[in-house]
Amino acid sequence: MIDALRFEWVRIRTLRSTYWLTVLPLVLSGAVAGIISYVSRDNPIQPDLAGVVLTGGSAFSPLPFTAVFMGIMGVFAFGHEYRHGTILPTLTAVPKRGSLVFAKALVIAVWALVLAVVSVLINWGLAKLLSGDSLPITSDQMGPALLGYLGFVVLWGLLGLGLGSLLRNLPAAMVLLFVVPLVVEPLLGALTMIPALESLREYVNYLPFTAGNAMSQTVSTEAVAPGSSFGDQPSRAVSSLTFTAWVAALFALATTLFHKRDA
Repeated sequence: MIDALRFEWVRIRTLRSTYWLTVLPLVLSGAVAGIISYVSRDNPIQPDLAGVVLTGGSAFSPLPFTAVFMGIMGVFAFGHEYRHGTILPTLTAVPKRGSLVFAKALVIAVWALVLAVVSVLINWGLAKLLSGDSLPITSDQMGPALLGYLGFVVLWGLLGLGLGSLLRNLPAAMVLLFVVPLVVEPLLGALTMIPALESLREYVNYLPFTAGNAMSQTVSTEAVAPGSSFGDQPSRAVSSLTFTAWVAALFALATTLFHKRDA
């Protein structure tokens, strides 16, 4: 196990894509936080808006920057192995497949967690600098929202890792990572607006990415996009468990097939 962790740690640190995928979300998330803070400088930042600032606008996007870039990094962790044919020498160096999967998952999870924490700190600093006001981070909803955000980013990294292993095709995994939250889930939600499917409307909240986005929400869906609500939204805890269950199921399937397939 130690050898597998050492192998994966060296791999992730020696890829140029790792640093691009780390710096870009920090810059983009910070830009969103800075813009919101600057335009709100004449008014105190309320707790709901403070959550948007600290998470880099996660309430306004189905693909928050830090989460989606960590998903891409997760895809690369296995996708690069298959695309460049390095999976065979990797399994020669680390023959225990379970150890390899665990090492990749742990390294991606830790990297994603650190990125999310650094992102929140940068956004807080920019907000303090540009708005001249302290964010109300001690409000009742802020703590759970930030914890949900950290978990959301980590789960996205593991989701990408699972997709990369399951599909063993880098372009296919990347396309699926974007198409489902941007096309499939909105389409399913739109279909429930048909009267004949109205009874299914509340279940849209339990789709994977819809549930995942609710983990860090401090602004209601109705406030962001009036008319887009799908009934009573589950609690943050339920949404967190829902997204975790989706990711765990995908990861379990990918791991099982990884053990059974030929390299």
